[in-house]
Amino acid sequence: MTEGHQYRRVVCANCGYAIDVPIYCGDRFCPICSRPRLKRVRLRLESLIKQVPFISGNDLKHLTLTIRNQQNLPKMVAYLVKSFKTLRRTQFWQMHVYGGAFVIEVTGGKGSWHAHLHIIIQCKWIRYEHLLSIWQHITNGRGVYITRIPKTQVVKYLTKYLTKPAVPSDSEETAGRCLASYRLFQTFGKWHSIKVVLIKELYHCPECKACSWIPFDILHADLLSRNALKAPP
Repeated sequence: MTEGHQYRRVVCANCGYAIDVPIYCGDRFCPICSRPRLKRVRLRLESLIKQVPFISGNDLKHLTLTIRNQQNLPKMVAYLVKSFKTLRRTQFWQMHVYGGAFVIEVTGGKGSWHAHLHIIIQCKWIRYEHLLSIWQHITNGRGVYITRIPKTQVVKYLTKYLTKPAVPSDSEETAGRCLASYRLFQTFGKWHSIKVVLIKELYHCPECKACSWIPFDILHADLLSRNALKAPP
């Protein structure tokens, strides 16, 4: 266990084997919480991508949108997300893009933050110069990067930005606190209506292979209650 991280002990209802389960701490970059969260996100994205319909004349592309570095990270991220929403409302975007998903990445550090969006879009052919012109008009921003991506690489591309901080250690807390109010990934367009149904993976007891667990504190309280009832008057 990592020092300082909180856990909750659970006990196998069949054989009594105990394990300590980490309690989510709210830190986007926590190495303890990141592993199970990233696994869940991967499963959701894999399910989503499997259901993306084939549309003749459409390709999958990864798109990066940037704006100028700023000192105030929360305001920068809010402005970036709002600007992307404005872009999606343009006639150009609605004529070319069927749907997609995006994640927010933060680099840089205190005094010069660089927040940007990594996006997967399912779209018709897009003229780069036109897209760049519209984005710069919306944001007075920096630039646009767009290229084709194989369907098999989409999940890997999006998830690699979710848990590993790309900021100095003294800036991780600020970045994590800012990103905590945003979903790990967000869908838009027709992808937003794709329903992802996941079957919860059960954890089997290493000793007896059962998969029914009871929180230790509840079990302990129950045992105390039973012993109290059995005690002589």
